[in-house]
Amino acid sequence: MTFGEDYLKLVGDIGNFAKEVTGVSLIDAYFGPEDLSPAKAKRDSTPEKLLNDIHALMGATREIDDELRRIEIKSSLESLEVVVRWLSGEEISYARLVEGIFGIAPSKFGEKEIRRAQKKVEDASTSLPGSDVSERIQRWRKENEISGEALKKMVDSEIVDRTKEIERLFERQVFAYLPTEIENKGIIYKTVTAEPWTAYNYYQGNYTSINAFNIDMPFNKYGLIGAISHEYEHHVANLFREKLYREKGLLDLSAVLLHTKSSIIDEGTADCAKDFLGLQLSGEHNELIEALHTLEGMITINVSYMFNVENTDDKIAAQYFMSQGYVPIEKAKKYLGILKPLRADGKPNFFNPYIYNYFFGKRDYVLPTFQKAQERNKLEEFFQTLYLNPYSRSTATWKIAFSKI
Repeated sequence: MTFGEDYLKLVGDIGNFAKEVTGVSLIDAYFGPEDLSPAKAKRDSTPEKLLNDIHALMGATREIDDELRRIEIKSSLESLEVVVRWLSGEEISYARLVEGIFGIAPSKFGEKEIRRAQKKVEDASTSLPGSDVSERIQRWRKENEISGEALKKMVDSEIVDRTKEIERLFERQVFAYLPTEIENKGIIYKTVTAEPWTAYNYYQGNYTSINAFNIDMPFNKYGLIGAISHEYEHHVANLFREKLYREKGLLDLSAVLLHTKSSIIDEGTADCAKDFLGLQLSGEHNELIEALHTLEGMITINVSYMFNVENTDDKIAAQYFMSQGYVPIEKAKKYLGILKPLRADGKPNFFNPYIYNYFFGKRDYVLPTFQKAQERNKLEEFFQTLYLNPYSRSTATWKIAFSKI
């Protein structure tokens, strides 16, 4: 078998192992050969065999000439080794788990950092009615919250229309810098319930996606455009990944994985989509939405740390969300499930370590590099590297890939 075939067989085996243990596969999308599909991978590989196969394939990466491809694949295999050890029941600290998978060390934001973020929310909310910042924000959230059937109707109408606007903006603001055209067969929207996340891009291959919105989770109507652009960027990234796979025949590109060092860049880039496009989340409330998004991200990371390192209980975690993040208690309780080490059924929570990607990818990697490219008139190089070379999208390769910006 070739390296690419061995790679697809291995990640398919690991994907099935992860699904058996957690209910979720780490194969986020697949558009490769049917006979190598993860759906056809064996379901009887032991963790020991998976680890041996990972080490063997790591050794084989030495034969890859392309530096970024070699580093990215090897670092992904290193991440997968940690995933297999974690899901096989090996004792792994939360710090080692997050750093081993994503290349970032988990920690809590200190009181001074949280207070600075809260001050920005306070300053942006002075025009809202209420006796203090907590009352102002919680009242404003409740007045502009949308979920359930109301959100479903919005997905079927307004969100579809806004997606067309975002598609046009990508063509003008991003694709205009690229020397190649991309086939884009568009996105189908659907609504779901009983998921731990708010929205999700399911890339289908053949240049199309299904974007799902969880109508159990409340959205702020002023912040919806951020969620739409985030999921649309995932679609765009996979369009170019599939195009390169079909042009070059690199089988590793045909399997999009979760829980590797590419995840933090993928989420950071999706979070930066509105920055790429020059989108205002809401005219009069734009500053407030941005400040709340930052504060909420910091509070979410702290709660995850509290659950996984400090063994905090649900009551304390929800109260912390409410008091420090100005989140209504019922909404706070809905956020907790994705942050805990175990699901309600006792299985390991697959998404538990993933939460760190949503803050640090944007803050530490994508946004500062994008802003530097803007300042130095190098947006063409930035977007071409980001979208035409998927091996640039990893914490292991980022500095090398963007070293000339």
